[in-house]
Amino acid sequence: MIDERQKLMKDLRIKLEWSTSDLLVWVILAISVGLMIVNIVTMYNMYSIIETMWLEIQQVKETNISLYQFIEEHRNDFD
Repeated sequence: MIDERQKLMKDLRIKLEWSTSDLLVWVILAISVGLMIVNIVTMYNMYSIIETMWLEIQQVKETNISLYQFIEEHRNDFD
């Protein structure tokens, strides 16, 4: 009777250990997938911000070129 009970407790402990181990693996996997998704979203947002900044830089560059050309053309008008 005691041997059966010890065997049953040992089996239950092994099953509980496996359940805990499986749960830990799934939690770590879920956290990893969550972090990957967050990183991908962050990378996309950074790409979008960089693209917007690049367009603004090009616009400022064109404005500066136009302004420089205007100044060069009218340099002597104010003498």
